Amino acid sequence: MSNTKKTQQTLNASQEKSELSRRRFLKEATAGFATLGLWGASGRAFSKNAARVVIIGGGIGGATAAKYMRLLNADVNITVIEPNTQYIFCPGSNEVLPGWETLEGLTVTYNTLKTRYHVNVIQDKATDIDYTNKRVKTARGEVISYDKLIVSPGPTLEYEAIEGFNETLAEGNFPAAWHAGLQTLNLRNQILSMRQGGTVIISAPKNPYRCPPAPYERASFILTMLKEHNPTGKMLILDSKDSFIFQNVYPYYWTKNFGYGTDNSMIEWVPKSKGGEVVKLDATNHSVITANGTVHKGDVINIIPPEKAGQFALQNNLTEGDWCPVNFRDFTSTKYKDVHVIGDSIDGEPMPKTGYIASNQAKVVVQAINDELHGREIAYPFIINDCVAMAGKDFGMVLTETFRFAGEGKRLEEHYNIPGATDDPARQLILQKVAENWQRTFRKDVFS
Repeated sequence: MSNTKKTQQTLNASQEKSELSRRRFLKEATAGFATLGLWGASGRAFSKNAARVVIIGGGIGGATAAKYMRLLNADVNITVIEPNTQYIFCPGSNEVLPGWETLEGLTVTYNTLKTRYHVNVIQDKATDIDYTNKRVKTARGEVISYDKLIVSPGPTLEYEAIEGFNETLAEGNFPAAWHAGLQTLNLRNQILSMRQGGTVIISAPKNPYRCPPAPYERASFILTMLKEHNPTGKMLILDSKDSFIFQNVYPYYWTKNFGYGTDNSMIEWVPKSKGGEVVKLDATNHSVITANGTVHKGDVINIIPPEKAGQFALQNNLTEGDWCPVNFRDFTSTKYKDVHVIGDSIDGEPMPKTGYIASNQAKVVVQAINDELHGREIAYPFIINDCVAMAGKDFGMVLTETFRFAGEGKRLEEHYNIPGATDDPARQLILQKVAENWQRTFRKDVFS
């Protein structure tokens, strides 16, 4: 037999073995599913007996739950109730301020959920839950029945917790910009048009709030803007806390680039114990008053308000105090059966309130629901938080946390590592690129 024929036979055998392996993989991957309808045309019809999973909120947590529920189960009937036709990512939105990112670049739609993952997206606002009959009512009067309900409403920003502040002022001359959108652009424009030598004030909220490092990342980006456009401008951070995440990193960058801690510093950080807690806004005189009575006048005032659970959760009795209590094995509500709550609204300590955490909570929930639908024991969760942040286009930082199930009735067990800053510019640049690429990858994981 010629070498050519032997080679061809070997190739054919290899291809046949590869095809058998591919078929075996597809068979195993779809075990337990009645059909492969997940991969069919959009608008497929589900059996009337298919389990009904309803998701309230189409943000990071809700969208992740919808996508991964479909990836786990081809036949379950999935409905997302979300009033908005598009979603603007808050992770990465600080980069809009110096012009490194655009709102358009952070905006996604629900088209992929509808067409690729066959999710029924109802563009309406959920208003009420009938826990007895397992139904959700919307603002337009539609009633949707569920077997399992996932609630991911995001947080409520408590503007009025600061005397003299409210949402109307935040939409106008005092942007909070804590939901990415027009307020973000307003804040950017105010900084760029501020008088030379003016002062930007950031009021950082008490814990817990979404994205713990974001106020300090924002301050760093604004300082970069001032250094370029307004080199005599100043930044004042008035904090309702005595410490903050990445406190072993940000001051290093501020010292190196903005003279932090010197007489010529462009930035001052005032912790709560030193009179940093803002309690009042004097809009007329463009100033804020702290708990010790000190008045600080600012040309640009950015008050990031404290938070509590989303209004939907509050109005539907899912909360105890400000937050929603959950069982950490599967994030079911401690108050109602077959209701899971995820994201910023839960009482999740020690977990921080981040988009990445919300997405991973969603994955725990859909795995638990799918296990239950198939008669399997629900697994014990292991949640990872990979937090990335930047101080500038050449300086990034990372934090890794893990949260393990510690037993029924107990909170999750936390382990974390926060590397400090170094004098190696190459390392910090690499971490900045990691942060940039993480943002892109994360957006694709949720909405693609």
